[in-house]
Amino acid sequence: MKFLLFSKIPFVVSDPVALIESYCFQSNFYANYDLIPLGNRKVKDVNKIGARISKSLLRECKEVVEKTIDLRIFKYDLDKFLGVDVNERNNIIRDFNNKAIRELLEIKEGKQRIGFSKATKILHTIYPKIIPMIDDPLQKLYRKKINKKWTKGKPEIFIDYYDNIKEGDNWQNLTKIFKKVSENKLALTKVRIFDIIWWSYLKAKKLNQQQKIKWSSIKW
Repeated sequence: MKFLLFSKIPFVVSDPVALIESYCFQSNFYANYDLIPLGNRKVKDVNKIGARISKSLLRECKEVVEKTIDLRIFKYDLDKFLGVDVNERNNIIRDFNNKAIRELLEIKEGKQRIGFSKATKILHTIYPKIIPMIDDPLQKLYRKKINKKWTKGKPEIFIDYYDNIKEGDNWQNLTKIFKKVSENKLALTKVRIFDIIWWSYLKAKKLNQQQKIKWSSIKW
């Protein structure tokens, strides 16, 4: 299957369902985090996917999440959100960024602070059907290939993320994969499925560049 990252970076995954299953049965994150029922997740569960946030900062994060519960974006799942008029969708994203992401970025204690990656992981933990996790490698790629002026706390990366999901074969392929993993009871949302796919692609490409390793499962 062919995928795009940020509408400009193509890559091919020969068997994405097998790739996802491989991630699941080898990853402690899947066993300890992804299998928590969606309605039972708490802010503190973000540490089960490697966020490493102290208890005191988690309390502040919980307050922000509770304060922003009425934001419009949290009323959607991915399917419905992508059906919203693009201008309205972008306004919803900007509102979410200003009132949720930026609030979390303000939280700090000594040298520890809630960075952009951790902020997205917190919100994905509570709203896994709509909010993506945007780790440092994806941010770095976005700055390098798409938007050199992007800085943490600005909404463009989210706008481009959701636009990207609708680009090319992304949405059709993601829907097919979601149907299969749901039949297999893997308990993954479409957002999380795409997270595993792009993360695997970035890791595979990095190892290829560093060690000249050739992969049969991922090509670019």
